Parts: sequence; structure tokens; C-alpha cells
Amino acid sequence: MKTIGIIGGLSWFSTSVYYSTINEYTHQLLGESHSARILLYSIDFHDFKLLQEKDDWTAIENLLSDIAIKLENASADFIMMATNTPHLVADSIRKKIRIPFLHIAEETAKEIINHNISQVALLGTRFTMENDFFKERLSQFGIGTIIPETKDRDFIHQSIFEELTTGVFLKDTKDEYLKIIDKLKTEGAEAVIFGCTELALLIKAEESSLPVFDTSVIHAKAAVNFALSD
Repeated sequence: MKTIGIIGGLSWFSTSVYYSTINEYTHQLLGESHSARILLYSIDFHDFKLLQEKDDWTAIENLLSDIAIKLENASADFIMMATNTPHLVADSIRKKIRIPFLHIAEETAKEIINHNISQVALLGTRFTMENDFFKERLSQFGIGTIIPETKDRDFIHQSIFEELTTGVFLKDTKDEYLKIIDKLKTEGAEAVIFGCTELALLIKAEESSLPVFDTSVIHAKAAVNFALSD
């Protein structure tokens, strides 16, 4: 079994989902008392959030690259980030390490293709919805992306940072998300990507009018499959 190097704390709610999913899936595949081999470096989300608010992605890239290198030096066999938005700098991180980097958008695209879906809605932070790092990966697999209109993107971004990443999950917020998903369905989306781990903590898949692709679960299971591969 390979050792998974995880950059976590972005947020710790997200990291906890990754940790439990990776170990549950490892046990499911291997049985007995098996769990995953993990090296976890969890940062203070407040520090990251301040850099994000300043739009200082150079500092973020340096911070996360340094952590990836530390995990590599600590004998991780591959690296993953337990979150979506910081993948904006994933390509830069990849260039600074010698071990594989498991990209959340690439793994999500593979899963979507397995379901013969070609047009999806993408929900996440403004950085995830409006930048190309996620949408371009989907496009490489022949998947088109629809994002919410501006006012809905503003609502989603604000709710993620002011509520969800602090552990606040309100019914009114969930209801607004469900309305947004309904609108995206009328615009041609065949499924919706939860491109923020905390969204799955707010909305159950069965509550959505569209099939849900939860990036954190897809990413976590992909990590286990890679860890157990030859």
C-alpha cells in the first residue's frame, strides 16, 4: 500500500471528510482491520483565508508547494489536496515535486465520463467557478460546464466562507442552493458538481433535482485506488 500525502486544513471540515472516506473505503476494499497509510499536514485555515482574500495566489502556491515538498521528504508516495479551490495552483505544485499529484478535477472528470454525461453545472467558491483550472480539465474529457449567474455565484461564495467552512449549515441557505440547481437544470445541466467539500454536508444528493458528483468523495476514493495499485 502506498502512503498518501494529504495537504489538509482547507478547511478542517473538508479534511475530516477526506480522512474518514479514505479509511472507510480502504477498509471496504481490504477488510479485516485495514486502514490507509496517510501523512497529513493540516494548516490553519485562517492563514489561508487571509491570503485568499488578498488574492495572493503566489503566496498560496509557495505555502502549499512547501508543504507538498515536506510530505514528499517524509516519504509520501503521492500528494493530494483535501479541497477544491487551491487546485488553482496545482500545476505549479506538480512542477516542484518528484512524486505524483492526484488532481481533483481530473478524477471527477473520469467519474462523470463513466456515467455518459456531457454537460454539468459547477458549484464552488468564486475561484473555482470563474477560473479555468476546473472547467479546462472537464473540457479535456469532452465535458461542458455551466456556472450560475453572477448574483448566484456571489451568494454561493459568501455562504461557503461565512457559513459552511465555519460549520454553519442553515436550512434557508440549503433552500437557496436547491433553487440555483433547479435553474441550472433548465439551462441544460445533466448533473451538478459539488466543487466544494462542505456542500455535501449541507445538501444530501437525494435533495438535488440533478444527479450529484461530490468531488471530495470521488477524489478520496481515487486516492485509495491509486494507493492500492501496482
